[in-house]
Amino acid sequence: MNHWIWPASNVEQIERELEGADKATRTVRAKRLQFIQEEFGPPANMVLIGGIPAMFALHEMTHSFVVGDFMTTILLAQVFIEHTLGGSFIMAGDDDTATGGFAKLIKECVSDASITSVLAEKLDELRRMRNPYTHPNPGVTPRSHMGRIMEQEIYNPEELAEKDARTALRTVVDFLRNGCPNWNPENPQWKTH
Repeated sequence: MNHWIWPASNVEQIERELEGADKATRTVRAKRLQFIQEEFGPPANMVLIGGIPAMFALHEMTHSFVVGDFMTTILLAQVFIEHTLGGSFIMAGDDDTATGGFAKLIKECVSDASITSVLAEKLDELRRMRNPYTHPNPGVTPRSHMGRIMEQEIYNPEELAEKDARTALRTVVDFLRNGCPNWNPENPQWKTH
């Protein structure tokens, strides 16, 4: 199979296009970055046990949200949490649970009390929210993207994706707080002003 290379603009033209796009979207990106700062606060000294994929997912998830890649944000939120939960089981020598999927990880974490049932419901909501983005389902069913649009009564797909991305980010914050309850703006250790 041939691998074709299309002609591209020169770098100077691309830089001008990027500069125009940067100016056009700066305010909306600043508002999204403000949301990230409000949710995640200053960097915390937390141990991330999900390995390199979790590290990449956490960084790329917040960056993706700022630039408006909402579907990516949703997917990476689950990647981060699933790798982190799975990392705990891998460290304990339970590879079957670690590789058994997100739903199994959630169930096992509730069973061993490493997460609360309230957090488990939020994680399961993230899983169900993510499914229509990753799995093709025809028609208007609860598992289809059109079904989700109808259920949420948000008929602009980008608005729904942004809402879902915000929910996914908040779920990550709740997940992190589950492991580090003192990580909050009321704790003097984390005050920045």
